Amino acid sequence: MLKKIGVILGGNSTEREISLKSGEAIYNSLIRNGYQVHKIDPKTDDIYQTIYNNNIELIFIALHGQGGEDGTIQGMLEIMGIPYTGSDVLASALTMNKIYTQSILRDNNILVPEFITLRERDYNEGNIEQITMEISDKIGFPVLVKAPSQGSTLGIYFINKEDKSYEEQLKEAFKEAFKLENHLLIEKMITPSDEITIGLLGNDTVFPLPTLEITTVTGYYDYTSKYTKGLCEHIIPARIDSKLRNKAKEIAVDSYKILNCKGFARADFMVKGEDIYLIDINTIPGFTEMSLLPDAAKAIGIDFDQLTEYIVDMAQGVEFPFAKYQDQIIE
Repeated sequence: MLKKIGVILGGNSTEREISLKSGEAIYNSLIRNGYQVHKIDPKTDDIYQTIYNNNIELIFIALHGQGGEDGTIQGMLEIMGIPYTGSDVLASALTMNKIYTQSILRDNNILVPEFITLRERDYNEGNIEQITMEISDKIGFPVLVKAPSQGSTLGIYFINKEDKSYEEQLKEAFKEAFKLENHLLIEKMITPSDEITIGLLGNDTVFPLPTLEITTVTGYYDYTSKYTKGLCEHIIPARIDSKLRNKAKEIAVDSYKILNCKGFARADFMVKGEDIYLIDINTIPGFTEMSLLPDAAKAIGIDFDQLTEYIVDMAQGVEFPFAKYQDQIIE
């Protein structure tokens, strides 16, 4: 029987602070579930030595962003022969980068916002006027400039011509975004009627949690709104037509399967009229007290400790008990 679990948290990415919060919550939950649990922070600890010195049998990955959500830690654990939670190396790497995620989904007839990409070397060799014209011709303004492998809404810049020209805003956005990555996503800005998210659980059989609608005081679901109490609200189920809710669930499940995700993930959508745009799939979504997937699970009777237990089970090849919750979906 599995006894010793390591929780990998923190790390060196821009999402370190959120990862520490998620990891702490998971650590406490696993303690309550009766496991012997060790915290491992790649920034300060030797992962290899900590796992072997403590005879750790399974790793619960709570690292958000680069170094944790991108397949690198998964690859190390594969070499070590240690089972771990969540998606494998390839699925993690693909879903971490929004350019590859959206390209694959678009090629599989999943609706995503129109986008183009820009490499730093092409930006340095070109000029801002040409780039502005290309964006205008190919997808049109307003747009979002995204460093594609960041998370928690970090590395996103809104280009909407409120008090500065598009060229001025693009210059500022590129300057900051290229500090994070050398290949950027430039995405058509969708002005949604609703923003919704769907948590997903399962390996071969995929279970969609209830749709969750996000409302914010600021109008943007950015880093500040996401992690400041009182600036956002979760509404379950989402206040959209039931046909759209079911359609979003189908898209979420299909996308999860296309990208070969495992264990758990969260799909984020923007709804505009009858169109449902898939914005992102997170293979290691947040697990703080304000996080979306645990909140949706709670709505159908899966409390935090049960959720972590199911994720540990799925990391060992046990399927999520679909039938147990199928009749509890509130839509």
